[in-house]
Amino acid sequence: MNENTITLEQVEHIKRTANVSYEDAREALVQADGDLLDAMIWLERQGKTRGGVSSYSTKDGQNAAEQVQSAELRYYDAARSEEKNAAGEPTIWQKLKRWLLDNRLEAYHRPSGNEIQIPVGVAAVLLLLSFWFVPVILIVGFCFGWRYRFAGPDLNREDVNQVMESINDTAGDVVTNVKDSWNSRKYRK
Repeated sequence: MNENTITLEQVEHIKRTANVSYEDAREALVQADGDLLDAMIWLERQGKTRGGVSSYSTKDGQNAAEQVQSAELRYYDAARSEEKNAAGEPTIWQKLKRWLLDNRLEAYHRPSGNEIQIPVGVAAVLLLLSFWFVPVILIVGFCFGWRYRFAGPDLNREDVNQVMESINDTAGDVVTNVKDSWNSRKYRK
């Protein structure tokens, strides 16, 4: 990330949260390419944090690894809280962006192990722009052993992928029947 794209708000947030100087906060953001969580972790690993960030719980049964993990989760929550609106919920545009970019259509070829992943938003745009071409490509893919599934935080559900597996199995059966029919005709001659 370019140093010029780091905002004063980001630097102030890191400075306040990690209890470090302005220069250290800016350096951490540069090292982390502007990611607040990575900047906090970078500062912690460099030993530059003072006070608030290095506070650990003294609860019984909590080992050092659990303490570090809970500290990292606090950093993550603090960094991601800036993405929410005043009510504490992500905006509709943030939800839509997450749904379109974080969820994906995966095409995989079992025999070779090859896999192609396309964000759902890109797949939808391709379908809208070339609605005659994309289904043909998918059907040709079935003929050559490709299978399809959805993955991601919103579409990686059992019911969605059961439907996709059903489609994959049906298409596989149709391809097998066509091949068998073709072969039987070929050998009858």
